[in-house]
Amino acid sequence: MNEWGKGLVLFSAFLSPLAMADWLLDVNFELSSAGGTQSVNTSLSLLPGEETVFFGTVDESTHLRELVGSAELLEVSAEEVKIAFKVQERLDDGAWRTIISPTISTGLNSPASFETVDGDADEQVKLQVEVTSV
Repeated sequence: MNEWGKGLVLFSAFLSPLAMADWLLDVNFELSSAGGTQSVNTSLSLLPGEETVFFGTVDESTHLRELVGSAELLEVSAEEVKIAFKVQERLDDGAWRTIISPTISTGLNSPASFETVDGDADEQVKLQVEVTSV
């Protein structure tokens, strides 16, 4: 590719709203089980290559287990953002159990969701995300 073509590709990438640095990830997470329902709604900024903890919950009054959710920005292009999520639960013995670990692709102002049901554990997990510009 000639130098002019490379410059044009880079220039159009910078014009893309997703290539701009000022955007937020809105996250809605819900875990329902026989022990109750835990939910978290938050907004955060992500930087490429850095894992960001988007919530950590401990509620000793209801005896629900500690949950930690994290997200890592994998790829950003003009059309989509690819984000790896992981939600873990601390078990009674102190070990961690991964509840979900999906990779979600979405575009700007295009909500995406992930939902799973584990009949053996009697759990339902919902994860909704949206990338918005600031």
